[in-house]
Parts: sequence; structure tokens; C-alpha cells
Amino acid sequence: MKNKIAIIESGFMSNYIEEFIQLCKKHNIEVHLFTFYRNSNYETLADRVFKLESVYRPKKFETKTIVEEEIKSLVNIDDYDYFLTDCMGLSFTCNIFHNISLTQRMSIARNPIYRKILQIFHKKQIDHEKHYYKNCPKMVVVSNYLKEDYSKNCSYPKEKIIVAYPGTNNDNLINLPENTSKNTFTIGAVTCGFVTKGGYNVLGALRVLKKKYSHTQLKARIINPTYSKQKLLKLFVKLTGLNRYVDFLPYQKDINKFYKTVDCVICASNYEAFGRVVTEAMLCNRPVIVGSNVGAADIIQDGENGFIFDNKNPAKNLAEKIETVMQNKGHLQNLTKEAYRTAKQLSWQNFAQSIFYSLYVF
Repeated sequence: MKNKIAIIESGFMSNYIEEFIQLCKKHNIEVHLFTFYRNSNYETLADRVFKLESVYRPKKFETKTIVEEEIKSLVNIDDYDYFLTDCMGLSFTCNIFHNISLTQRMSIARNPIYRKILQIFHKKQIDHEKHYYKNCPKMVVVSNYLKEDYSKNCSYPKEKIIVAYPGTNNDNLINLPENTSKNTFTIGAVTCGFVTKGGYNVLGALRVLKKKYSHTQLKARIINPTYSKQKLLKLFVKLTGLNRYVDFLPYQKDINKFYKTVDCVICASNYEAFGRVVTEAMLCNRPVIVGSNVGAADIIQDGENGFIFDNKNPAKNLAEKIETVMQNKGHLQNLTKEAYRTAKQLSWQNFAQSIFYSLYVF
């Protein structure tokens, strides 16, 4: 080994880059930092810093080629053990992915028009995913759901894919007491992208349950900052009679206050690489219900530290899980304790360690 690694800095890396560099230093591995930022927060930690002139735009495929050419003009890439990058996917990089592939998004999309739009506007990126990533030395993903995705859709060997679960960004989360509201059971969901984040899956489950429970027995609090501008969604909620069951909330500056007012938290996304709202809720002593297309399902054992529903029939299956939690409210202390213990084990430090020790064996 050359004992020299290059890191191409990105925004997401701020969660774990410092811990990763410290691990490199501890094992006498030289670190070179390639950055697009004029003033990087990690310049003093690296042995050498390269300021990139290129402007990288994730949605513009051509900029990847420009960045790759610039890096190759600055250094000999063969002088390094690895080039570590985040969601960039250059031909010589060890990639860390926390987004599902475009090919997977296409396969899940129910609307054929949306699938066609994806095919037309992202053809180069989709071709890149299918043929280019297989040349990369290693790949890190945040869940087994993502591992299956990139193996199937991007022709990448499973044995070269590392799964590392992300930490939780909110350091102010606390283990909240049980919601003491006895008359009403309140579910919570975060659906900033309403369709992809499973907003309609939650509403569909409520439509099933409202035939059995009144709005005084069952409520939903859904964080959706753009709800006031979504006319079709507002019309749907009114026509289905769900307006009495659902409170749509703006962005929550203090997420603890939100978790304090709900009895369980749902992550019903149509697809989700991981879903850190799940671990946030687990740390707040709230039972979680996640869909089978959510990466965080990896850390859930159904009925032991949370609940999993099958995304193939989301409204019916999610409704069944919500009813299970409703009927057992007050008897889930062991489950939420186990959930808290599970989530507490996930940290950005452990994430950095998982990546480092999968690259270097000591």
C-alpha cells in the first residue's frame, strides 16, 4: 500500500470527514484534500490541499468529466490507495452513496409519463450508472436496500459494496416520555417531498382506518412545508374527508416538540436510501413504522424494535401496522427501549470507522 488517500470534499461529508481523517492520521496514512470550496473547514487537517477550479453540479452529467480531467491534470491518481468521494461517481473513485439510483426510481414510479420524462432527461446519467460505476474500486452505501439497487441496476459486484449505516444529525434529541394523550392516537410523518416520501401512502392508510375510527380517536400530524401551495393535494384531502384527521405542519425548527406530540412516527416513502427520521424517532422513544422500500428497515426487527409494512399494498398494510400500535399503546415500553438502544449505536463516528476499516485492514 502507498499509505496515501485523497478525499474529494462534498457537503454530506461534513458529517464524518473529520473522524475519517483522524483515523487516517492515527494509522500514518497521508491525506490529500480536493475541494471546491474557497475556504474548507478541513484544510488544516489534511497534509495537502488542492483547490479545484471546476464547478460540480450533480444534475449536470458533463461536469463529472470536467472534474475528473482536472484532478488527473493535478496528480497521478495511481499514487493513491483510494480517492474517496460522495455521490459523484468518477471512474477512479471509491464512492459513498446515500441516494437511490435513477434506474431504481424509474422502476418504482407508477406514472408512465414520469418514467418517460426520467428516461429522456437523464439518459446520460442512467447510462453512466449502468456502465461507469462498475470500474470504481469500492462502493459504500447506507443500507442493504441501496446495495441491492446498485448491484442490480448499475452492474456493480456485491462483494465490493460496503454497507455503513449513517448517524443522526440532530444532537439535541432526547428520550421523550410517552405521549399521555389517552383519547386520541396521533401518528406523525415527515413528507417534504409528498409523493416520494410516502405522503399519499399515509393518507391512504388513514382512509382505510377512518371507516373504523373517528377523527377524535385517530389523528395525523404531517410535516410538509409546501402544503399551502399544493392545490391538488388540498383538494384531495378535502374530498376524501381527511381534512378532519390531518394537520399539515410547516418546517419544524424544534423537532423535539413535534415528536413530543405524536404516539408513533411513520416513514412510508416509496423509496428511501435510509431515512434518518426513523432513527430520530427511535432516539425520542417513539415507536416507528417503516416501509419495506425504506433502507432503515435494515435496523428494524418487526415487532421487536419497530414495525415494517410491505410497500406493495401500502394503504392496507400500513393501516394494519398503525392499528397494531394503536391497540398496544401503553404496552410498548420494551419495544421503544430496544429501539432506543439500536439507534444509539448508530453514529457518524461509527460510519467513518466502517468506511475506513473496509478500505484498510490492520
